[in-house]
Amino acid sequence: MARVIRLTEQELVGLLTGLAKMFVKKDDESDSETSDVSNDTETEDGDDETSTTLKPIGKVSAKGQELLNNPIFKKKLKEISNAIHIDENSIIKLMKHESGLNPEIKNSLGCVGLIQFCPGGGMPKIINSKSYTLDEIRYDLEAQMDAIKEFWTKGYNNGKIKRPADLYLYNFFPIAAGKPDDFVLQAKGLSATAVAKANPGFNKKLGKPVSSPLTVGDLKTYYRQTGMV
Repeated sequence: MARVIRLTEQELVGLLTGLAKMFVKKDDESDSETSDVSNDTETEDGDDETSTTLKPIGKVSAKGQELLNNPIFKKKLKEISNAIHIDENSIIKLMKHESGLNPEIKNSLGCVGLIQFCPGGGMPKIINSKSYTLDEIRYDLEAQMDAIKEFWTKGYNNGKIKRPADLYLYNFFPIAAGKPDDFVLQAKGLSATAVAKANPGFNKKLGKPVSSPLTVGDLKTYYRQTGMV
């Protein structure tokens, strides 16, 4: 049985050859789009005085709106934001980019959830002293959010996450986070061309050939052009 993973950086990078996350057909995509989001996150008591106002982030599906209204999501989102010192709106933008704000989504490669946990590694994912499989974390929002917090907090504690663009880089290609703008996205056994071809949306948006090597600077430009930062 496949186990939930957050791989070592090299193992995680190895999976990226197949991860064209925005361009791979995913299941559970039947939700129709609704209006732009402009929401207030509230405390469990319904008191919004300590909350962050969520800014419009474009069209959101009914499933996404349901998530944004979920009290468990709101609580865990605040915990994650506080742990890595990245504002809630930036985190939501990343989750929308990766999964359309659908915590139960699964793509054709078996990657699941809000930030797309992927199969591989062969190690169980221990969250709150319990071992979870990918399918289990897919349908357990609280555990999934705790797993996200654990993964990103590791990057924050290692000095790789200081601002939203760093978080986006760390989530996509961990070894690139914190590197200079001319750092090329590649790794041992994974060429820059392979990374670029597996994720064609970046170069298409940037107006470059899809096989052009991607750099940290390219991804930062992409995030700016798409309004993520």
